[in-house]
Amino acid sequence: MLSLPYSKTKRYLTGIDWIIHVLNYMTLKETGAGFMSQIVIEVVGKVNADELFKSLNAFIKKYPVLYGYASRDINLAPYWKIPALKKTEVLFDSITAGYDDGFENIIEFLEKKINTAFQDKRHHLAFSLINSENKSYIAMRFDHLIFDAANAEAFIHLFQKQWIDAKYPDSNIIPEPPHLNLWKQKFLAGQRVNRAFLKIADKIPPRVFPLPASKSGFKFKILSFDKQTADEIAEKAFNEAGYLMLMPYALAVSVYCFNKIFINRSITSGDYVIPVSVNTKKQAKEQKSEFFNNVSFFIFKIKADLAENFPGLLNSIKEQMYNQVKEDLPGDLCKASLLMRIAPLFLLGRLMKIYLKGEVASFSFSYLGEATYTSNDFMANKVLNLFHMPRVPIPPGIGIFFQRSNERLNIILSYIDGILKNDEAEEIMNLIRPMLGVK
Repeated sequence: MLSLPYSKTKRYLTGIDWIIHVLNYMTLKETGAGFMSQIVIEVVGKVNADELFKSLNAFIKKYPVLYGYASRDINLAPYWKIPALKKTEVLFDSITAGYDDGFENIIEFLEKKINTAFQDKRHHLAFSLINSENKSYIAMRFDHLIFDAANAEAFIHLFQKQWIDAKYPDSNIIPEPPHLNLWKQKFLAGQRVNRAFLKIADKIPPRVFPLPASKSGFKFKILSFDKQTADEIAEKAFNEAGYLMLMPYALAVSVYCFNKIFINRSITSGDYVIPVSVNTKKQAKEQKSEFFNNVSFFIFKIKADLAENFPGLLNSIKEQMYNQVKEDLPGDLCKASLLMRIAPLFLLGRLMKIYLKGEVASFSFSYLGEATYTSNDFMANKVLNLFHMPRVPIPPGIGIFFQRSNERLNIILSYIDGILKNDEAEEIMNLIRPMLGVK
């Protein structure tokens, strides 16, 4: 098999990495800011801003990978170019919230941060600190070019461990080969992926919310449940969907609740198509770094007439998941996407819309089941909660995310401002509660 020459020291981008670059390009073009997310850690008491800034600086300067950018090697494979840095300083800001600032005001401030674009292609990370009367919120805004959600949590957890030891050792990025071999395997995977997408495709686009003409930034609604309620939700899910079937259960609940808003809007054309991210790091035998994207995707198609029949909806999702696991669609997507790296971002952005008549999905969904940040403290302050605030690629510009944080379960609705009215967003969250068995 033909294998082209390559550097054994470079970190070449995988096909999934390149897809993330495409989604970043599409979202940046529409909103002026890219495919980013934000992790927020809520802690008891006040965090010392000066100590946090100095500790982050000592930690971040050990990771020059954070200041890299995509480039193409002579063999045309994209790789992450890591520049030689003379001086680095972490992007950091802090404020003190007023005595009366409640959680909604905190979220508004955090919305401003996650909707702030990085001004330089070499910046992919920024931190914010909000000190209120008896709580603090530490936010890490990050570029999905450099982290997926689980890896971002792992990175903060690594900071916490090294802060405890007061040692920040030098770090070297683990190289990634260019995967310029096994061409037959990749083409066969591409054929299987093509057949899977053709089965999903219809003569009409999937059911979607129309995007607003003006796309300013993302809004967020957050439900947070304590350990007892989270355990009760899990038990209900296991009883109705089967043991360890929280993801399909949460997806079924989400489709059921979104469908109510579509019906209220008299949007009745098309079925639902929902991409669901899957963590591939657990399945990988080789060592994986805490950087870049160790994910792939399930793709679910839900017939619109099933959306109000919850048992039928749940069974359809379980059956599709079983078949996609059996056929290894996520694995085929990883292999087939390696062939796409030769194409420029703008062209791939257009190609991604071909199957679904100009659309990509009805909404995005993920279930981040196990917390990767497992410490009970952050810099000696007790952690109350940790939640994510992801910007959703456009299209679809809207998504819902279920995420465990040690003792809590968080449900995050993320949407481009204007795609939903505020009362519609509130209604979705209010519908979710009884569907999960929460009073």
